[in-house]
Amino acid sequence: MGSLEEGNPTVSAVVEMASAEEREAAGAPGLHDNQATATAKTHLTKAGFEVHAPFATSFSIGGTQALFEDYFGTKLTVDEGLISEVSVETGGRDLPVDALPDDVRPLIRSISFLSPPSFHNLTRQ
Repeated sequence: MGSLEEGNPTVSAVVEMASAEEREAAGAPGLHDNQATATAKTHLTKAGFEVHAPFATSFSIGGTQALFEDYFGTKLTVDEGLISEVSVETGGRDLPVDALPDDVRPLIRSISFLSPPSFHNLTRQ
């Protein structure tokens, strides 16, 4: 999914919420799962990301490559094609959650770009 701005494609990542036990161990206030998700979504919306509806313990965020790079303080590599592939400058797919403020960081387990699907190992039935 590309943006209209040349060289600044729109990309998306999956936000995986921390469990209640992980939040408690990290010293986060005792929030219900829905409250934790709402807090994280509100923060990311205010930061300029398009935030999508949650699915179980995750939701997705979208924005331009520049927005992700500015917010998370890391360069991205975007290989655009039929299905875009996004990675961070270290070569992985996980964004640094250290960029999140102290009140939001313990609520989130990870923020990652998904690997594109592989159709090479499909078998015919």
